[in-house]
Amino acid sequence: MTKQDFDGDAFYEAVDREVRAREITWRQVSIETGVNPTTLTRMAQGRKPDAASLAALSAWAGLNPADFISNPLNHKPQAETLNQISLLFRHDSSLSADARQQLDAIVEAAYKSLRNKKSET
Repeated sequence: MTKQDFDGDAFYEAVDREVRAREITWRQVSIETGVNPTTLTRMAQGRKPDAASLAALSAWAGLNPADFISNPLNHKPQAETLNQISLLFRHDSSLSADARQQLDAIVEAAYKSLRNKKSET
């Protein structure tokens, strides 16, 4: 059996984006999810959540924990990153068609500019 690593940092970043999108505090997240504030603080410091906290935060944020597990031997091909992002914009009913096009253009320009920067650092 191969080892599967949970990317706790990426999970925390995704939850943090949801917190910012909802414009609430982490204290409110704790109240709404039942996750201890200490656990949230530890996650911010790079610690992985326990199973119950992972389940509660995933349900609250609408995240699939499996999306944060890496297993190189079981890697399924995914659609191009920009296509995935664009699809999410298309499914966002709070965006007008014009707003979706503008976001697509902004994200595409930023992505193309930054994706190769990794090799330069």
